[in-house]
Amino acid sequence: MQEVKIRSRQTSKPAQYIVKECRKVLDGGLEHNLHIFVNSVEFIAKVIDLAKLTPDRVKVVCSTSGDNGENNQRKLGKSYPIGQPSAPVRKINFYTSTCFEGCDIYDQQGVTFIISDGNKSNTLLDISTLFTQICGRLRDSRYKGEIIHVYSTTKYSREVTLDEFTASTKKVLAEAVSYADEINKLSETTRIKTLSKIKYINEQYVRIEDNRLVVDKNLANMDIVNFKICRHIYRTYVNLTDELKRNGYTITRHTFSDIMEKIEDKANARVTFKELFDEYCRLKTTKPFFSLESHEDLCAQIAVKYPLVKQAYDGLGTDKVQALKYHVSNIKRELMKRQPAPTEYKIVKMINATFQKQSPIAKSKVKDILQGIYDDLGIKQTAKATDINK
Repeated sequence: MQEVKIRSRQTSKPAQYIVKECRKVLDGGLEHNLHIFVNSVEFIAKVIDLAKLTPDRVKVVCSTSGDNGENNQRKLGKSYPIGQPSAPVRKINFYTSTCFEGCDIYDQQGVTFIISDGNKSNTLLDISTLFTQICGRLRDSRYKGEIIHVYSTTKYSREVTLDEFTASTKKVLAEAVSYADEINKLSETTRIKTLSKIKYINEQYVRIEDNRLVVDKNLANMDIVNFKICRHIYRTYVNLTDELKRNGYTITRHTFSDIMEKIEDKANARVTFKELFDEYCRLKTTKPFFSLESHEDLCAQIAVKYPLVKQAYDGLGTDKVQALKYHVSNIKRELMKRQPAPTEYKIVKMINATFQKQSPIAKSKVKDILQGIYDDLGIKQTAKATDINK
């Protein structure tokens, strides 16, 4: 079997991650076309909605037969007709299990994404069959041996016994029945109006059918069965890759750091200097696997928002920063020592960086800190508290 390079991306929100990847391709005018395999039309509809994907940019291939076809088209909306595997590719292409086997897709710029949403058992993949089938769908792509697997750990991952999980599932089912009963008791006019405002039913085991809420007890029973099957494979990335290897894949492990996601999504993201510096080093020193952004672009993002990271990398190097134990104050002092500036200037800058403003400091501590600065700068002089006034 050909070597398959898999970049894993564990995230608690697979849909939001795919939304971002879609927007990168479209907003950046990139040449890549995304081929996203996920066994959930509801997931596809959610991504289309959140990413604001226009019909001319999207192809969706899913079942068109019988009631399934009607339900699938209803979820997607009339503006997004269900396509065929052989139809021309679009920038964003979605496929459900209809295409997991037996269809050939031709797209030299195509990139394969496989989605396993741990909260939706129907999207989890049987490694020995479905995963293998998907790997061969893109026939002529430059990236045919490269796959991005986006997954979340399953709801079965918790440290509970089968009896505990069964009891919890029955409780959730009872709550779902109660919720559906309350909504269904509304007058028909009120019920229709209420349900029309709900795009996605977040209640487990509940769906909308003929303007009423229906509870599917079979899904609860399936969850109990899936508990045994899924809790191991998708519990950790190590288990997942082990399972892939057992099924004949040669895995080149490419994990995706969540540091960039944190600083991109939140203006005041709580990340440590160590996390930022290590991520910057990783991006600088590793060869990029397929990515919709280059490593240099990602490094530039970090440098703009956290300039000390770049300064430390360029001015001190990885070994020195690690020797300083990533301590920001010590790193700043070390950088100042190495500046081609007058000694007096360096002393002043290091004092400003070290002493807390508007806070009383004991004379003995002033002397100790100042002596440390002198020693760092190689000044053979005994520090006195009065030096600070010079």
